[in-house]
Amino acid sequence: MKRLQVAVATLAAVASGAIGAATIFRCGNEYSDVACTHATSLVVAGAVTPEQRAEARDVARREKTLAAEMTRDRREQEALAKPALAGSLSAPRAAAASAPAAKKHAKKHDKKATIDEERDFVAAVPKAKKSGS
Repeated sequence: MKRLQVAVATLAAVASGAIGAATIFRCGNEYSDVACTHATSLVVAGAVTPEQRAEARDVARREKTLAAEMTRDRREQEALAKPALAGSLSAPRAAAASAPAAKKHAKKHDKKATIDEERDFVAAVPKAKKSGS
């Protein structure tokens, strides 16, 4: 009901403006129905023909149909899309565990200086040299 009232009010405003204002004046960068000292007059085009209204309604109907089709297609695509899984920047543990481990040769290190494989870096302080005085 409210849409109908708005449409009727808009139609009445457009119709009354088209009947009363046949000439529009340009004064600098402003447009008015009152002439100024250096006004340029512009001829207002006539009313919209019934053919133009029909064509505009056809265009609006086609665009509405196309919009509904595009919405339906988008929703179908969204339904088919699989949600993204949680990600991580580190290497997956399962892939590292399943790869065959290369055999390493044991290095001769002091037992205190063994590096834990869980840590990346371990700093070791070298023993102080015995001074021979």
